[in-house]
Amino acid sequence: MRGAVLLSVAVFFALPAFATAAPAAKIRHADFELFPQVRVTVLLPEGAKPSLFENGHAAAYASVRPLGAADALMLAVDNSASMRGSPLREAKRAAQEFLGRERRASSTGLVVFGHEALALTRPQESSEAVSRTLMQVQTDPQTGTALYDAVVSSARRFESMSAGTKVLVLLTDGHDLGSRASLEGAIRSARRGSVIVYAIAVGHRADHSTLARLAVETGGRLFEAGDVSQLGATYEALSRELDRTWQISYLSGARPGDRLTLSLVAGSLRATSDERVPAAGPTGSGPLPARLAHSGTTAAVFVLLCAILLAAAGATLIRRRQKPTLVRLLQPHVDARQERNARADLSGRLEALTVWTEAALADLPGSNRLVRSVERSGWKLRIGHVPYLALGSAFALEILGTLAGVGPLAAVILLVIGLALPFIAFQIAATRRRKAFDRQLPDVLATVASSLRAGHGLRIAMRAVADDGSPPASEEFGRVLQEERFGRPLYEAVSAMCERIGSTDLDYVATAINVQSQAGGSLASLFDTLSETVRERQRHTRKVRALTSMGRASAFILIGLPFVLAALMTLVSPSYMKPFFTTSTGHSLIVFCLVSMTIGAFLLKRIVTVRY
Repeated sequence: MRGAVLLSVAVFFALPAFATAAPAAKIRHADFELFPQVRVTVLLPEGAKPSLFENGHAAAYASVRPLGAADALMLAVDNSASMRGSPLREAKRAAQEFLGRERRASSTGLVVFGHEALALTRPQESSEAVSRTLMQVQTDPQTGTALYDAVVSSARRFESMSAGTKVLVLLTDGHDLGSRASLEGAIRSARRGSVIVYAIAVGHRADHSTLARLAVETGGRLFEAGDVSQLGATYEALSRELDRTWQISYLSGARPGDRLTLSLVAGSLRATSDERVPAAGPTGSGPLPARLAHSGTTAAVFVLLCAILLAAAGATLIRRRQKPTLVRLLQPHVDARQERNARADLSGRLEALTVWTEAALADLPGSNRLVRSVERSGWKLRIGHVPYLALGSAFALEILGTLAGVGPLAAVILLVIGLALPFIAFQIAATRRRKAFDRQLPDVLATVASSLRAGHGLRIAMRAVADDGSPPASEEFGRVLQEERFGRPLYEAVSAMCERIGSTDLDYVATAINVQSQAGGSLASLFDTLSETVRERQRHTRKVRALTSMGRASAFILIGLPFVLAALMTLVSPSYMKPFFTTSTGHSLIVFCLVSMTIGAFLLKRIVTVRY
């Protein structure tokens, strides 16, 4: 009985100790560097997932990311002269074990700092590659410890590694000596790049206060290792700390200078923190108190005042527009004359600008191809309008890209596409017009042959096509007759029509007409033969397209399948495809894929294209 009583007393006194040792929720740091985006670092027991509230409301557009699975991890190791011998060996061994445990980071890096900070790895490296590089690090023979420069250099390296969570593990045994950057500059660079710094102070000579400030003000923590033999345990404690730490980014509804209460909820765990948003100016909280500024009554009063001001402005405008009766009777006639004059003046200026643009384009190489492209499209468009169409389409696409928030590379691509868009449209229109003309050509030739057999001349037969036919054949034959009426030989007018249309079948017709005009013979029989020949050629073309349709379909599928698969994978698992779009290695792979697919498309095009 006495033993049971003693055991109960022991358990009673032990329970508070266990309750104190149990991990609890904690808001470690709130960063307002990129306000209104706020980054909050919180500490939770393993397995718990946090939810954040601002002034009692759920954080807007919150992004919750665990630091144990950071997108980017960087090691900054002190290799100054004071680390010579066993300190550097133990540091490398402990850091290598830490890298072996932290394999969830999508990219890792290594920076060493002695008299200067040096990045020894590329932006996208695996933990194995960083570990191999780490084991080759030697002591810097020159004096100096560029601690602050190492933080600044690491923050810059993180920009090309990832846009997600970034963790910098900083190990040093001394004070900063010889950095070009200051402590405030290092903290500002880390906070601006969303970098969380975990510092490890080795020995008693390290600058613990500076390292603690560097860690705390970025949301991290200072770990102390009194002896180099404790580095393994320190890194292990750091790994456990990362597994319990989360970074929450959200858009704040507060204003500069406001006070806000952050509430952390994770199951039954609760934690709160009172923060103050840095003031935007010397006035601090702004012209209105936060409670009054965020009140619904204030918003209603503001809307009412705006409505009253708009009504007063409208009434004033109506009064000013009221004019005497005589002025109102004469105003339409005066306005109509002024409008005609303004329109004529504007038309004259636009005409002068168009003429100047056409003269400038005529001096450039390739202007003849541009003229031919516009003529083949069939659009009633002057050459001087083309550059402005290209600039307008490029400007429109850039606006759409800006609204969509595309990056610089995508913006350049959109600019190029916008400039090329009118020329692509010309090409598509020209192709459609040529195909329509080719479909009409056999019937046109048969019509001309019938008119010739009825006793009419070639010009009358062409006039029948121009008057009774349908575009584009009627338009082109009408232009041929108009050029012939102005004194141009008929053969040259037909050859010019061939150049405008770009039809191979029409070239045969022009050649046959030229030969007949020199050798003589029955023109009606010639057009009958040409009509039958063109029909047979088109029938043969359709047969070839039918036989090669399976090859073309295979080519389309093989070219389009990678894009469709990439889109589906992005929708199903965005995190899996994210490195492909956000890292430099992914961008290199995209360029390689596009180049190889272009070569493959060219080869497939050669395979399915039959020349006859």
